[in-house]
Amino acid sequence: MASVRYALSLCLALGLAFAPACARAQADEYTAKAAFIYNIALFSSFANASGVVRLCVLGRDPFGSVLDALDGKPLGKARLTIAYPRSADEALALCQIVFIGASEADDTMLLAERAKGAGVMTVADVDGAARRGVMLELAVADRRIAFDFNATAARAAGIGLSSKVLRLARAIH
Repeated sequence: MASVRYALSLCLALGLAFAPACARAQADEYTAKAAFIYNIALFSSFANASGVVRLCVLGRDPFGSVLDALDGKPLGKARLTIAYPRSADEALALCQIVFIGASEADDTMLLAERAKGAGVMTVADVDGAARRGVMLELAVADRRIAFDFNATAARAAGIGLSSKVLRLARAIH
């Protein structure tokens, strides 16, 4: 019960319009992770976004239909769209946020390094991803969603993240 209360308070602290998804964090890990990605995007600045912020899933999609609920949601003056690129090159050319699926874990460091030059926020839920250069590593800790943030990678990509969100990070690299 404490983990559900924590998820709800975190959602409220972030001003989430997606609180119901956060409340189901125990029941549906990827619904909660999708809500985190959306809300972190709300508190981020993207240098290469003009009206559209594209969230791409690279590799095997663990979200199922969950991301459909995010398609078209507002992000400040922009709108979030969802895409499923076939390659890392396509993802880096088209996307502002790339979720790196576990099927792509072997290429995480290379993709994270290339994303810096492309101004792309990288997100993964592979253990140790933030230490290897991914900007945002999602994890389940004590039956709730937690995250590590790689500030060096974000600076290199020109992506800013609100200090309000950074205070919630489990670790900053």
